[in-house]
Amino acid sequence: MQTIQNELPRQADAFVDSIGINIHLGAYGTMYVNDFPAVQSLLSGLGVRHVRDGIALNQPTICSEDKTLASQGIHFDFVSAIGETAAVLDPWASCVGSAIEAMEGPNEYDLSHPSTDSNWTGSLDTFQQALYTGVKGTSSGMTVLAPALTTQTAYASVGNLSGDADDANMHNYFAGRNPGTPGWGGTDAFGTYGSLPWNMALARQDTGSKPIYATETGYADQAGLLDAVSPATKARYTIRTFLEDWNAGVVRTYTYELVDESDDSYVSYGITDQSGNPKPAYTAMKNLIAHLADPGASFSPTPLAYTLTVPSSVHHTLLERRNGSYALVIWVEEPDWDPDTDTALPVATATATLQFTNTPHSVTATTFNDTGNVSTAPLAVTANSATLTVSDNVTIVDITP
Repeated sequence: MQTIQNELPRQADAFVDSIGINIHLGAYGTMYVNDFPAVQSLLSGLGVRHVRDGIALNQPTICSEDKTLASQGIHFDFVSAIGETAAVLDPWASCVGSAIEAMEGPNEYDLSHPSTDSNWTGSLDTFQQALYTGVKGTSSGMTVLAPALTTQTAYASVGNLSGDADDANMHNYFAGRNPGTPGWGGTDAFGTYGSLPWNMALARQDTGSKPIYATETGYADQAGLLDAVSPATKARYTIRTFLEDWNAGVVRTYTYELVDESDDSYVSYGITDQSGNPKPAYTAMKNLIAHLADPGASFSPTPLAYTLTVPSSVHHTLLERRNGSYALVIWVEEPDWDPDTDTALPVATATATLQFTNTPHSVTATTFNDTGNVSTAPLAVTANSATLTVSDNVTIVDITP
């Protein structure tokens, strides 16, 4: 059992701003290229403000599409590639204009190029330095991310990039396991293989104590695909990944991806199918963002005068809105899917007890279900105390003092 008292929240809208998603507007043969208006509608409906994509100057409509998304408040982290010199990057920056907010080093270069580039680490180091120098020379306020790599050895081989990146970069896929997994492999100086702390420690080999972005994470949901989970589990795990990353100090998390594709091993990682039909994960993300969005000027949060008593299996995030109300996001962080047998696992509910110093004006509980939809009901407070049944589906307790 754990007890939390008089907790200092973080800004609700800052959490919403930490949520991003991968898209591929240059992917021919997919909905991304074939039906941009539908993609735009999906992104607008989702409420997300940050997307990650590649550079595709050869696609004639992509710059106008990027600018269209920027006009509705959606901005891009663009992934670069070795060989993209200033002759490529400068026209690209001019082309997309205000859509761009970050540039990222080459994606998983250790996985794609060692067989064709015997000095791949040197190539990556040289390019990252040139990327950082070029970006900062034209836009000092733009974020430059280190390249994401795929193994512990690769991060160690590349070496120190702290002078050529503002933030670290990791891909934290959990191979069908829950985002709070303690790991499922060996334990070394970085922690236990596969866990979030282990992934973060690997990325810090190159960038030290700099903040970390998770530019890819997510779950497949097609039966029979390696590490796939059920659509309901994917919905639960997707929004819990954003919360677990946020609690761990990750600056922004981009889930993979908006729309299913048919030409790679990530065929069912989308939160919509190939035709753009929302899956439960899309609905859950949409409802999470809509419930917690609170745009406006920054403010200094105030501690909530309460005591929260929960079992250790229960994780939570406390947020505050600008109107002084609080959102306690709470869930059981246990696996509900066995990736070895591709079967659902039962997850026991837990009881959370909230004790308030002063009687709150109102308390409601909004609970997500397996379709990503939500239901809201008042939470009874007696003698300044309330109890709540918590499951592996997220519940948001809204507290108005």
